[in-house]
Amino acid sequence: MFKVYEFQWKALNRFQQPQKGKALAQSAEDLTQRLLKKGYSQIRLMRNFTLTSTPKNTHITQLIQQLSLLMEASVPLKQALHMLLETCRQVKLYLWLLHLIQQLESGYSFSQGLKKLPPYLSAQEIQLIEMGEKSGQLSHILKNMAQARIKSEKLTQKIKKILFYPFLILSISISVSLLLLIFIVPRFADLYQQKDKSLPVITQILFTLSNFIIENRFVLLSLCFLLFLFFIHLSKNSQIIARLKLSLLNRLPLFHSIIDQARIIFFCQNCALMLSAHIRLDMILNSFLSAKNPDVKLHNEIEMALQQLKQGYRFSESLNGGLFPSDVIQMITIGEQSGKLADMLEYISEYYQQKLDYQI
Repeated sequence: MFKVYEFQWKALNRFQQPQKGKALAQSAEDLTQRLLKKGYSQIRLMRNFTLTSTPKNTHITQLIQQLSLLMEASVPLKQALHMLLETCRQVKLYLWLLHLIQQLESGYSFSQGLKKLPPYLSAQEIQLIEMGEKSGQLSHILKNMAQARIKSEKLTQKIKKILFYPFLILSISISVSLLLLIFIVPRFADLYQQKDKSLPVITQILFTLSNFIIENRFVLLSLCFLLFLFFIHLSKNSQIIARLKLSLLNRLPLFHSIIDQARIIFFCQNCALMLSAHIRLDMILNSFLSAKNPDVKLHNEIEMALQQLKQGYRFSESLNGGLFPSDVIQMITIGEQSGKLADMLEYISEYYQQKLDYQI
């Protein structure tokens, strides 16, 4: 079991100029040896105490992009991973790279090693890497993967920006309502009680709600905090929260259209990438089912398409017109008949990407 620590170092380079920086290492001795090999002297180390966090998708994308560039420059895989390890600043990602190098040294292939590690890459991406190893085009596959991930992350960021404003308005509204119920409504309640007059039902409900919140504020705060922790735990260990969020957004008119287009982009982009790597269509559809995808509609549609594909129907005939527009199915039909399905799917993803960018 590896342990990794973050260190802050100061030293003199070959020209006796002071240098400093941060680095991850398994021990102070390990980092000292690394710095000595680079020609540093008078090395001083100080350990930093940091909290570990799960790598973001941007970190993984950057890693894949750098790995593809190194492999295009004819750097061997193991050496490329060691070079990435030198520049890594994320503790969990550093450990992941260490374990991956250990798997390679034990005789496993790159894709086999990835299957034994935390799933920072999807099942589809690991399958692509496996095909890249077999075909000898691993650097090309990694480059395409990085480009696809960059496009997907840009789309996710745009959707998050759209969601930010309604979420902000909702949060402010709830906060203002609570402040009114806690600080303002009780004053009116005292005023009306002194006048001894009968109040409308809605006003009585408002006063009762305000009194309940004030009397049970500590209990309610504790419950909110526990619910918050429960939702965080559930979102990390289950797809329930993601599915509920997607289902809720899908019911809103504006977001319904965005989600439909994002679904088409995601499906066509991944299919095009895997078809370009000469992966069979049934294996591609199976990879969607094995991946953790909160989109229940797409999951059910792919299950049905896979069944019809096994019965001998063409890919375009197995797609549901309710989930995929008729123009998408028509273009896929043309792609099948012309023998250029991967190119057509790539075109569809690009077309809907531009369409969604304009809508956003």
